[in-house]
Amino acid sequence: MSARTLLFSDLVDSTALIARVGDAQAAAIWTEHDRRARQLLKAHRGQEIDRSDGFFMLFDEVMDAAAFAQGYHAALADLGLAARVGIHVGDVSLRRNAAEDVAAGAKPLEVDGLAKPLAARIMALAGGGRTLLSGEAALELGASRTFTLRARGHYRLKGVDDPQAIVELNGDNHPPPPDTEKAYRVIELDGLWLPLREVPHNLPPERDAFVGRQSELAALARQFEGGARLVTLLGPGGTGKTRLVRRFARAWLGEWPGGAWFCDLSQARSPHGVHAAVAAALGVPLSRADPAEQLGHAIAARGRCLVILDNAEQVVEHVAAAAEHWLDRAASARFIVTSRERLHISGEVASEVEPLALAGDAMQLFEVRARAQRADFALDDSNRGAVAEAVRLLDGLPLAIELAAARTRMLTPQQIVQRLADRFTLLAGARGAAARQATLRAAIDWSWELLAPWEQSALAQCSVFAGGFTLDAAEAVLDLSPWRDAPPAIDVVQALVDKSLLRVWMPNAAKRMDIAETHFGMYLSIHDYASRKLDAIGKPARETAQQRHGRHFARLGDEAAIRSLVKHGGVQRRQRLTLELDNLELACRLAIERQQAEIAAACYRAVWAVLVMRGPFDVALALGRGVTALPGLTPRHRVLALLALSMAARETGALPSSEEALHEALAVAQAAHDGYAEGMVLGRLAVMRDDQGAVDDAEALYQRAIALLGDAESTWLRALTLGNLASLHYQRGHIDQARSDHEESLALLREVGHRYAEGVVLGNLGELLFGAGEIPAARAAYEAALVVHRETGSLLQEAITLGNLGNLARCLGELEAAGPALKRSHELMRQIGSRFNEGVAIGQIGELHQALGAFDAARTHYEQALCVLRETGNRRGEGSVLGNLGEMLALQGRHAEAVQALQAGERLLRDVDDPLALAKLLCRKAQAARANADPAAARQALAEAQTIAVQLGTGPGSELGRAIEALRQALPGSAPA
Repeated sequence: MSARTLLFSDLVDSTALIARVGDAQAAAIWTEHDRRARQLLKAHRGQEIDRSDGFFMLFDEVMDAAAFAQGYHAALADLGLAARVGIHVGDVSLRRNAAEDVAAGAKPLEVDGLAKPLAARIMALAGGGRTLLSGEAALELGASRTFTLRARGHYRLKGVDDPQAIVELNGDNHPPPPDTEKAYRVIELDGLWLPLREVPHNLPPERDAFVGRQSELAALARQFEGGARLVTLLGPGGTGKTRLVRRFARAWLGEWPGGAWFCDLSQARSPHGVHAAVAAALGVPLSRADPAEQLGHAIAARGRCLVILDNAEQVVEHVAAAAEHWLDRAASARFIVTSRERLHISGEVASEVEPLALAGDAMQLFEVRARAQRADFALDDSNRGAVAEAVRLLDGLPLAIELAAARTRMLTPQQIVQRLADRFTLLAGARGAAARQATLRAAIDWSWELLAPWEQSALAQCSVFAGGFTLDAAEAVLDLSPWRDAPPAIDVVQALVDKSLLRVWMPNAAKRMDIAETHFGMYLSIHDYASRKLDAIGKPARETAQQRHGRHFARLGDEAAIRSLVKHGGVQRRQRLTLELDNLELACRLAIERQQAEIAAACYRAVWAVLVMRGPFDVALALGRGVTALPGLTPRHRVLALLALSMAARETGALPSSEEALHEALAVAQAAHDGYAEGMVLGRLAVMRDDQGAVDDAEALYQRAIALLGDAESTWLRALTLGNLASLHYQRGHIDQARSDHEESLALLREVGHRYAEGVVLGNLGELLFGAGEIPAARAAYEAALVVHRETGSLLQEAITLGNLGNLARCLGELEAAGPALKRSHELMRQIGSRFNEGVAIGQIGELHQALGAFDAARTHYEQALCVLRETGNRRGEGSVLGNLGEMLALQGRHAEAVQALQAGERLLRDVDDPLALAKLLCRKAQAARANADPAAARQALAEAQTIAVQLGTGPGSELGRAIEALRQALPGSAPA
């Protein structure tokens, strides 16, 4: 094997050319094509390997291959042809065919190695007239001044295990190659390469590190690439089948544009149970028609999708019948089944999931899980032999290894081996699935059988918690009263910890928040085992435990708790709620299901206190709709829930729902004569009307809200509302009033110590100072706001402030500093699900690309931003982005398109009455008119921008002031500002 440069080319639309010009003329064109290509090949020291509609060539140097590609495109253009070209550097082996084979038509030279199909895949990704290089080829080509290189991101290529960096040669005006059936663009996130495009799925997040199984994941991918449509993963319980298929679905998510759907069949016992589980996973309501037929249509409608049927062994016959039907109905869908038995149907590809390799993944799994118990645990010479013996005795079964590793909190690996050896003497040396299952069952049951009755009951009841729990929560939820001699809950929890059935940890979030409170929890395998034990006790046992769970967590959102939260900003209390978010969400959902309005409302208030800061807002929206639909809510509870629902709907872009909820909340508050609630609602209505451009209405609503929020308990909310009003005053050109209101607002908030609201108002003040051209003061206000937002944990406000800081840096020409801030702002918006603000963030990145001269990237971002802004109804943001797009189009000489974009943006900004954004657009309009040799139109637009700048009090150092001055210098005869 030796490293060579491989080049593949392929003519585009060659068949259409033949049909258009006829065989004879086409033959002449091909002859000339071959002559020119081979002349170039000789000039650049290449070697022809094969010829079809294009060529397969080898070069010793990447520079020669790149020069050939450049000349080849030019030569084809003269012939009216276009070709795609791919270049890669990799190891290949060369072998010569026998002379008699060559005489019979074989190629003289064969090229073997993975580099060959990889180069072909890269070529197939290119469009006509484009040359794409692998990352390896681009690296060797280096910083050549002869060619320009443009990174196009990473792509997962069909048949290639690892995503590949793709770079374009001389492709300044091209967007990244579009996704195809055999290639799609990916980004790396948390160790996984995920598709850049949105792919629907219902895959649960991974709770802890995924260890090993790389060969199994690759093998599963190859089975589907080889044409398999249904793969059944076989193995006993505990081999990690479920974890494996979830990881595969996530790692290859981009392969399934129709989505990846995980269907848990563990509770199914009949055909109806199978259909119900699959329908729930797919989100398909079943009618009275044949459910298998209905689901077949639903799966087929999703095109190329992945359906995972997990835990099928207890309903294997029913799953087989359904799968046969769906395979016939949904030709593009692919299926994975996990089971202990085959389905025995046509088309099934069965694959055994073996235990982990003892010398590798099994040892690593033990070490990772043991370190979760003891941070100082590490494999070394003192324990390596014992750990190896332990995983051997456990047959490399992941669940058993996790249980054994959990004991490292109180046992050394040598002690674990001793106990496992005593327990599993009967199974030593046994082989086969049945023996492995007995090993696993013994590992779990051994721990269970050693427990006292009250400990068994406590462990089973602990399964009602989600994620983890504190000792206070355990004492509130665990009921040990049936046993007279049962010790207190604290002692029982300690006993379960000592026996390694509960793990103890300090959440990372708690460490960051400096909250020294121990949490307890179970590995997922033990949690599932305990949950089954609770079910075995009986349905009333689970229901009563869940009732106690709901009542306990509802206390975190009752009136006293919320008052405590609001007082002084509630930073630490809000942080504590963050740690309990999983349990609060669960308690809220269960209360909604049971129509327990008081508990549901209280839990939702606590959930919203976290989600308003961190998202995801779609969760808040779903819960809010459930809570507000409940009968029996008190007026205050209903108003608070409707307010949260409205804000969540706004952030997700569901503006009609947001407005509807606000109007309902106002009616409830007024009917109850609740002035505080009415003031809250009016303040949010004012924000909404400001968003809609109805600034007169907004100002009146702000004033009414402030008047209603007059008591001491309302000080923070009155101050925050005053800060919002200050921003509106600045927007209308009342700059002195705006400054005064900001100062009063900040003074009130600092007096009561409400840090979250202080951060919001500081950010608003930064906007005013930036607009006024007071750049150092604006930056200081933004940075102070950022400190507060990180202290309070508000990811939403942090994202907004980072966007403002990045935008400020861009305006000052500090492009290197702007990039990371804007990128992080966008990442946070996506993380928390704030679609309303995400469009703004994407547009800001587009402005940065424009400033860098990367017009293709800028346009891509502007178009993405416009899609999001229109989807969410953010007309102000849409108008601004259209102005930016228009300016860029004018710089490119595309004057008709520029005028169209600028006119559309101007109409929007005049409609929403945003004079500052309008003035910036007018400067861009003037620049476009100047570029189009229309100085009169340029001066007219500049004059209106100057008038607005004077009204707003913008300084010469502001973004608007700089733009106006630059235009005045470029337009002789313009009046001074």
